[in-house]
Amino acid sequence: MSSKNPKVAHKVDKSILNKFWQLAECNQTKIIQASKELTEELSRRQIDESCISDELQYSINRLVKGLASSRQSARHGFSVALCQILRNFPGIDVDMILGAVAEHLKFTQKESRSEQGNILLGKVLAYMTLVQSGRITSATQEHVQKIVQSLVQVCQKRTFLKQISTYAISLIVSQVNTEIFKSAVWSEIEAELTQGWAGCSPDTLMLLLACQKYHPKIMDKTFLKTYWGSTKVFCAENLKHIWSVVKLSVDYFPVIHLINDQIIQQLTTSKLSFMEFWTEGRDVLFGKEHHSSVNVGLYLMTKMLPHLKTSEEIECLLTASVVKVLVKIIDGKQKKKNPVYESASQFINGLVTYVKSSENAENSIKVLHCFYETQCPKGASLTKSLETIIQSLSAVAAKQYGENLMKVFKKYIKEPRENMVGIQHVATQVRILVTLPSTSADHTWQLRLLQFLGLHSFWTVIAKSTEIPHCSYCTNPMEDKLRRPLQDNFFKALSNLLIYNTEKSKTSSLDAFLDTVCQLCKYFQDLIEAIEVVSLVMDFTDDEREQWLKTVVCLMGMQGKSATKSPERSDLYRAFVLLFVFHAVHLFTSKENAVSALQDIHVCYNKAVKHKRRSTVKSAKAEPEWIEVVTELLLSMMSQGSNFARLAAKTTFSCLTDHVTPDSLGLITDVLKLEKGDENAPISFEDEDMMEDVSDMEDVEEENGILEEEEEKSDEESGSEAESDEEDEEEEGEVDEEFRNAVKSALGDAVDKSDSEDESEPDLDDDAMFKFDEALVQVFKNMRKTKEAEAKENKKQLLAFKSRVLDLVEILVKSQPPADLTLDLIFPLLELLSSTEKHKEGPELDLGKRAGNMFRLLYKKAKIHGNVAVSRDRYLQALKNAIQFSTKVTSKQIVNDVSDACMLVIRLLMNLDIGSLGPSPMKTRSGKVQKEKKEEREKDQDSVHQIVIDILQSNLKDFLQKKKQKLHTEFFYHMFSKFPVLFWPITETLLVTIQDDQAKVFMKTQACYLLSGMLNRDVEKSLGDEAWNEFSLSLVAGIARIMQRVTKESFPIKLVHDVCVTLRKYLYSSTKPLEISEEITEKLESLRGSFNTDIRKEYNMIMGKLGKTTPNMHHTKQTKKRKNKDKGFTGAQGSENKKAKQSGTEENASPIVKKKHSKRKLTSVKGTVEEGPKQH
Repeated sequence: MSSKNPKVAHKVDKSILNKFWQLAECNQTKIIQASKELTEELSRRQIDESCISDELQYSINRLVKGLASSRQSARHGFSVALCQILRNFPGIDVDMILGAVAEHLKFTQKESRSEQGNILLGKVLAYMTLVQSGRITSATQEHVQKIVQSLVQVCQKRTFLKQISTYAISLIVSQVNTEIFKSAVWSEIEAELTQGWAGCSPDTLMLLLACQKYHPKIMDKTFLKTYWGSTKVFCAENLKHIWSVVKLSVDYFPVIHLINDQIIQQLTTSKLSFMEFWTEGRDVLFGKEHHSSVNVGLYLMTKMLPHLKTSEEIECLLTASVVKVLVKIIDGKQKKKNPVYESASQFINGLVTYVKSSENAENSIKVLHCFYETQCPKGASLTKSLETIIQSLSAVAAKQYGENLMKVFKKYIKEPRENMVGIQHVATQVRILVTLPSTSADHTWQLRLLQFLGLHSFWTVIAKSTEIPHCSYCTNPMEDKLRRPLQDNFFKALSNLLIYNTEKSKTSSLDAFLDTVCQLCKYFQDLIEAIEVVSLVMDFTDDEREQWLKTVVCLMGMQGKSATKSPERSDLYRAFVLLFVFHAVHLFTSKENAVSALQDIHVCYNKAVKHKRRSTVKSAKAEPEWIEVVTELLLSMMSQGSNFARLAAKTTFSCLTDHVTPDSLGLITDVLKLEKGDENAPISFEDEDMMEDVSDMEDVEEENGILEEEEEKSDEESGSEAESDEEDEEEEGEVDEEFRNAVKSALGDAVDKSDSEDESEPDLDDDAMFKFDEALVQVFKNMRKTKEAEAKENKKQLLAFKSRVLDLVEILVKSQPPADLTLDLIFPLLELLSSTEKHKEGPELDLGKRAGNMFRLLYKKAKIHGNVAVSRDRYLQALKNAIQFSTKVTSKQIVNDVSDACMLVIRLLMNLDIGSLGPSPMKTRSGKVQKEKKEEREKDQDSVHQIVIDILQSNLKDFLQKKKQKLHTEFFYHMFSKFPVLFWPITETLLVTIQDDQAKVFMKTQACYLLSGMLNRDVEKSLGDEAWNEFSLSLVAGIARIMQRVTKESFPIKLVHDVCVTLRKYLYSSTKPLEISEEITEKLESLRGSFNTDIRKEYNMIMGKLGKTTPNMHHTKQTKKRKNKDKGFTGAQGSENKKAKQSGTEENASPIVKKKHSKRKLTSVKGTVEEGPKQH
């Protein structure tokens, strides 16, 4: 269809027009989908295949014209769609496309140079659609020659289009027959192909390879010998010429020229090997380290890698110069969007895939050798990608690689100072080999690697020995900075192995780890005894040697005993073995702390194995229990900077959760209770007695406060100022010496003059004084900044330590702690949670969120039915404390958490599960005894239940009467709505409140809101008919009394809303609700004009439940709008509507809480209640 008819665009359906917008989007999937839909839409409109419909003609013209568009993805999308159309509509001939190209893609002498380039590119894309759609095979000789001539002209006019134009010609060469090629194509490209290697560009070689492949009769050996010097293009004689072409392709950066793919393809089929090819020209690309040449080199390496079969080929590919550049790119400061970085990342990913799929262990090992042998002398850092490659090794390759690393270390240790980086890399890679997926179950191999790291971390081999592993060669002494990488990797290997699942379960994995480290300690003992072969870097004293030997003997004895008599004994075994091993190994680094810790652990172990019953009551003792001492040790380990120390502490604590006492838990919660005032106290993460120091500081502060009060009293009685003068002198004496020197430096000579000059000397002038003032101000500013920095750092350390201690709390919570420990955990967690109200971001907020999640987990996991006896008074005091704590928070979520805390205390007190309000049956030998105990338990439960109700009822009355204004409605609502039957006696107070004419509107509003939360469909069944009928009478009577006092003039919108919600929930909750009096319904009907949207919604649901029809609100609104429009209604009515809307948006005193439907069955003293859906 000709573009001269401008009206045709208006005749095209909009569904077709929209597809062109979709084709221009930057989304490959959407482009393909849009082209498919466009083709299908055009097919439906094509009635006769012999004719071209207007829509199809319009689409062809628009697509051809759009190929010159400068939009980001228009050319791509339009060429895809045009190619699809050519494949699906055989009626479109080549002449039609060429005509569209001539009409829409031509110069008009008005375009800029860039626009002309877009038109030329559009032409190339149009010709490529003919080729890729296969339509070029049906083209005539004239058509093919015309297309090739046009493409050659594009090559001459625009250099940047030469590659794509040449590629289009090569595609034509691949599809036309030899006759058309010779008559229509060859004449246009013959001049370029007869220049030989002298004028060969990447495009020329690409064209030559296509002609040789598809038309060998024309491009025969004679032609190649005459113009290209040999009968084969890819042969050893032409390698230099081929690399010259590769070097020219670098100029296309960042685009990778297509000739590089064809070169790799030719290498796979020719006799020319990859080693010969790469050896000839790798220095061309990696010699000067230019980004453009390196980019091509990395691309070629990625393509060659899958075809390499031998370790020699890998070594040839990954030479020192190549690896140096690769590591520099990966570990350097290259941006991730940089083309060179992307090419390097693709090659590394290819290496990982190659190692994973390789069945030859030598090839995998050679890849790693090429890396570390190159990096070590150069001092480059080990890449993370190399660790990924190591993780991909097979078991055979991993062991062989590990042995090779140990041999390399033997070479490096001869000159440790010169090979410092090499030693570090060997240590790092041996550490990685300890925890490989392929060797996870081979504990003998893991032990061998740990022995290697441990030996060279703490010993020097002074004589050869074949009996002791790894002592077959002598090692030279190393400085501490050289030995530090070995020690760090040794402890990292232990920590990684501790948490690595080497077996099917975590418990069996831990047992395997403990067996391995016990064998490691035995190996260390052999080294200590072999004084002629090895010498300790830090020799043991007599006490240290005694503790080490005692510990090893104890470990061997524990390992020999059966540790499976009971789960408890098994956990004790694991905990103490881990403690012994951790502190024994640290004898080689931190001697003093380890010696004292081992002494304590031996005492604790002897006490623990006696099976003493766990203490459940806090009391003064002559000495602490063993679990308290162990807890102090664990806190000390958690404060250390070592990851192994923290992992060992958490693993140990997880084995001892059944032995935790309130006193030992108190040591943990004391850390969480540290207040902001303590943040300025310095905290060291290496001080084992940190917590004791903090408590001592608190005691000193209290004593100082008492002393100050006594001094004030004595001053008032005597009137003497001598003591205060002495205190001033003491304060002067406590000035920091560094601060004193700073002041002296600021004053300069004036300090000396103040001592030597007499009073007759003239005073300093104003300028001098001003200078001194500025200097002193700067000194005081610096002092303040230093103090602020110290306080900030101390605060940061305290928060970090609290976060670590929370890890221990989390372990205890997940172990389902008994009642006494649960009570001790509740308030420290709530206090941390409440701190989030003051901090909207930062570590404090994260800490509070963790505490909140932990408390909610405790609410679910707490052990309700335990054998730990807790006094009733303690439970009741905890309940009162929780109620009081709710007055300190304002956030709704935290208020709900505190409400859950109260509920948790009540459950513990009454022995109630979440899903049951009654006690669980107890198994006894005698049925009579069981019955007596059940009756006794129910009697006691009734008594406790009444006490709980009295406490909550008292606080509720104070809240309604505004005696305790800081209590929250949501605190009660959250509790009552979860367990309505348990708290049903409180409805009596609420009903009395709504029936009391003297009660204020606020009290009635809150009472209605709380009542609404206690109504659901299961309450009636749980209470019984008698109790429910009694409640129904009181509720309906109370609602009637409230509505009597409501008028349009005095319309308490919040109260009316909650009354309607309560009435609606009552009607929907009751199977046989009482008949609602006409007085109430008529009153509601009369007040409809004052309702806001929420009240009107409740009113409609009430009337619907009562079977009374309400006017169709939508119809009423439409009628009202129509009347207003007809009458031109504005003014007073509009202002009234506006006021009504404003009144409807007032804030409710009792928020509407939307609860999720849940079905938790609750059993009370009187019956069973299901915690059903909360209705509004």
